[in-house]
Amino acid sequence: MNETQKSRSHRFAQLVGLELKANFTRHEVSQTNVADRLGHSRTSFSKWLNAKPSMPIEAVINTCELIGVDPRSVFDAAYKRLVEEMGPYDAGERSRSDSGDARVEEALARVHALSAGRQDMGLAAIHDPHKLDPDDNEAA
Repeated sequence: MNETQKSRSHRFAQLVGLELKANFTRHEVSQTNVADRLGHSRTSFSKWLNAKPSMPIEAVINTCELIGVDPRSVFDAAYKRLVEEMGPYDAGERSRSDSGDARVEEALARVHALSAGRQDMGLAAIHDPHKLDPDDNEAA
């Protein structure tokens, strides 16, 4: 997970907490009452609502059901605010910076560059006679 993803996910957790707090006010129920009724400590529940750490999804759903709110509306409102604040997520950014394929290709290129002209160096998995082809059980 890159820094952008971490930042976005943390902010989303904060916004979910804010949406839940707003719903407590709308439904005239207290945060402590909800924590007590769900069997959570008041301190832990307060920390979850402030995303320190993020509230488990089960707790979000149980909270929503207890106060009579559709959890989708909480998530939708929180995500809408996230996009307003931080913009839409750029999936291309992730694929450029965190792509596993790109990292593998880069590592292979380094190995090939290092082993160019050397018979004693290469990837062992490519030359391993014990590695079997899954289709016909012959050496790969």
